[in-house]
Amino acid sequence: MDDREKKRRLFVGIQLDDASRAVCAGVSERLQRTGFAAKYEPAEKLHVTLAFLGNVGANQYEAIAAAHDRVAAQNAPFGLTFDRIGAFPHERKPRVIYVGTREQGVPFRKLAQSTRDAYAALGFAFDEDPVAHVTIARVKDPRAPLRSVEFAPISFEVGSLSLFESLFDRKVNTPRYEITRVATLSAV
Repeated sequence: MDDREKKRRLFVGIQLDDASRAVCAGVSERLQRTGFAAKYEPAEKLHVTLAFLGNVGANQYEAIAAAHDRVAAQNAPFGLTFDRIGAFPHERKPRVIYVGTREQGVPFRKLAQSTRDAYAALGFAFDEDPVAHVTIARVKDPRAPLRSVEFAPISFEVGSLSLFESLFDRKVNTPRYEITRVATLSAV
């Protein structure tokens, strides 16, 4: 087996509950109906990313899993409310369309920072600060500004941390995500 076969593409994030996933998928469908040109994510892929680790060697998995469990034990469950649609880098020429939150809150920032700190200690590097958002679409050639889509805010309880693996699915020519580990947020 060569080195390529030993690599796993991993990221740490928050799995959405069914209601939150349905609201985000509904926002995506409404945006599609406006004719906004983008590649829309299927509902089963929707999540919140805290730290993208990238391609890692199979020999690193145990250390990654241990860091994952430590971070979960250091953070308490908290609520998060999705109440806006937005875009990166900005709404005038969007590349990534998301459902997000106007106020991330201290618990989200603490979880995101402790996640990144734990993985930085293992040698991973992160360029940008995490933002509480769910990517619903990607735009290859941003020519039109993001269209507004109204929706009722949805709140959900973040009670666990998930370790995701991105696996390329040749049948649909896109990656699919599998959760390889879940740890309950348990600090009090």
